[in-house]
Amino acid sequence: MKTIASRLPVPFAVRAGCVALVLLPLAGCNNIFLPKHRVLVDAIAAPGLEQKLSGLSYRLIARKSAVANAQEQISVIKACVDAALAGRGMFEAPGNAAPDLFIEVGFGVDTTPRVEAASRETFLQLSARTNPTRSLEKSAGPEIWDVRVAIRGVTGRMEAAMPLLATVASEHIGTDSKLETNIEIPQSSPAVKAVREGAITTLEGKRGAVPGAAGAAVKGVTTR
Repeated sequence: MKTIASRLPVPFAVRAGCVALVLLPLAGCNNIFLPKHRVLVDAIAAPGLEQKLSGLSYRLIARKSAVANAQEQISVIKACVDAALAGRGMFEAPGNAAPDLFIEVGFGVDTTPRVEAASRETFLQLSARTNPTRSLEKSAGPEIWDVRVAIRGVTGRMEAAMPLLATVASEHIGTDSKLETNIEIPQSSPAVKAVREGAITTLEGKRGAVPGAAGAAVKGVTTR
């Protein structure tokens, strides 16, 4: 079980232009009538934390290792996380305003050589710190919650899983799962659909974006 610990974040840079968000269908899991996603959730929160999030502002901070290994995926992942947090009533602070929270974002794919492709995890991790000094760039406040979500056996591009992972992560913000928990999310989940469409709108609205490119084949995520 992870603990609330200090990290050294770096600014979450967003690439200019459009990054295609290509999402493909997910095979059903043991239920032919209601296909589902299986997602691993590991969440922790500071004792006594109030889960009220609506109205809080935030600034995303990318984990240094994530930026180094996945530059091309950053804008898609940010769009998905922003859309999911908006669904919880949170909003990104303007550049000239101090956010209530700094949220560190980690993401990636398990590339351990001995792990079979069908068992490799594509993950997203969000960790929040308060901003008592009202800093514009980083926080010295305590970490108040951390949530890691993962799905196994994703084929194709890593960011294909991000609408799903961002949705599940946002739903478990401020909770304590005690242990890693396996949950099932319907493939037709309205919440996942809302995050996907919100991310597409953001990406297609970027300056220089090609209309329709981000929404091409947006149907879900394929697993082995």
